[in-house]
Amino acid sequence: MTSAGLTSRQDSPARQPDDLAAAVVRHARRLGFDRCRILPVGDAPHADFFDSWLAADRAGEMSYLTRHATKRRRPDLLAEGEAGPFRSLIVLAVDYHQFDLPPALRDDPSRGLIASYAWGDDYHEIIRPLLYDLDGFIRSRTGRTTLGKCLVDTGPVLERDWAHVAGIGFTGKNCCTIDPAAGSWLLLATVLVPETLTYAPPVATTPGSVSAQAVLEGLSWDGSYGAWELPADDAGPDAATRTGACGRCTRCLSACPTRAFVGPYHLDPQRCISYWTIEARQPVPRDLRPHFGNRIFGCDICQEVCPWNRRLAQRSPLLDGLHARADRIAPPLLEGFAPETPYWLDEQAFRQKFRRSPLRRAKRSGMLRNVCIALGNWGDPSALLALRSALHDSAALARGHAAWALGRIVALHGHDGAASALADALERESDEWVRSEIAAALA
Repeated sequence: MTSAGLTSRQDSPARQPDDLAAAVVRHARRLGFDRCRILPVGDAPHADFFDSWLAADRAGEMSYLTRHATKRRRPDLLAEGEAGPFRSLIVLAVDYHQFDLPPALRDDPSRGLIASYAWGDDYHEIIRPLLYDLDGFIRSRTGRTTLGKCLVDTGPVLERDWAHVAGIGFTGKNCCTIDPAAGSWLLLATVLVPETLTYAPPVATTPGSVSAQAVLEGLSWDGSYGAWELPADDAGPDAATRTGACGRCTRCLSACPTRAFVGPYHLDPQRCISYWTIEARQPVPRDLRPHFGNRIFGCDICQEVCPWNRRLAQRSPLLDGLHARADRIAPPLLEGFAPETPYWLDEQAFRQKFRRSPLRRAKRSGMLRNVCIALGNWGDPSALLALRSALHDSAALARGHAAWALGRIVALHGHDGAASALADALERESDEWVRSEIAAALA
């Protein structure tokens, strides 16, 4: 063998993990990812807490979270066929912050607020092909013929755990991953590959001396989550350290209108606006509805009040599909009931209006439920015709919440038209739950 041939083998990217790791990071940035860090595959640091969280029945209707518990703990078990064993975990993040919602829109009760991640197209469909591209890039350098595992927060991987360990951001008290330089407006994704790459220095993640049970019980504690979590009088860019901390700040916990946080780092989804407006298919509990305001899909409150998100510059996402569409930022609530745009009432119109949008996850009946709650919280008689239409909808879920909203108008204005619509509906309604909602509205 010639010395030239030996040099060629030694310089082969497949045999140079340092060079390959650097090339992977560069390619990820070219694809549009804002952060890329590589870790060895291991056990998820907070799997015990997650199991305790599930045992406390926090998942609600999100039954998919209860599946593949062992794989969530050990990502290496996600290898299928001849793909594994997976040795490296690539953690990626996309910053989706564009601008803060102007108060004139945010505070207008006649408009429906949509979480900012959903202002554009569905990020899952935008990011997933980029993960396949990144895995293909690695395969082209190593000669691997099997596929890696590409996940956009949909598979059994605890992404926030790995983002924390990788140093992409620390886990805030609002359960969001917070990058001290970019805030918490991050979309996370992971790629598992069998190659051994050069790893980013890990961040300590031992949750101090506090047990998972203590967190579940909402006890007061200092919330230490390892090296990221350092004491400070406050959080955010003005804190004493730039490495990242929530310190003593509890603004997110206090600002939540439904009190969905049992304590720091512990969210009860069954009190969360995002859970009810996106994931749940059941009626929203009556005691929670008045606290939703005009939020019809998701909720950004715990991020909006976070000091780490202050003074972020307006920017356009690198990924084109995430750019905000004007009609998805804060649409007028009554617009979707108009004869020319009946997307709250008609399935085909809904699918066309929100083609490629995350809002399709809630389904038309779920979105109409959410809109009826917002109209009830607005309480304006101008919503009467829209609510009467919803009261005749084919979905019982919509009819029941429309009855609640009409009851709010009656309570606020003593409106005879609203009361009459409810009385007429009660005579013909056969669904027992809807009848109970109408009766409560009339009462």
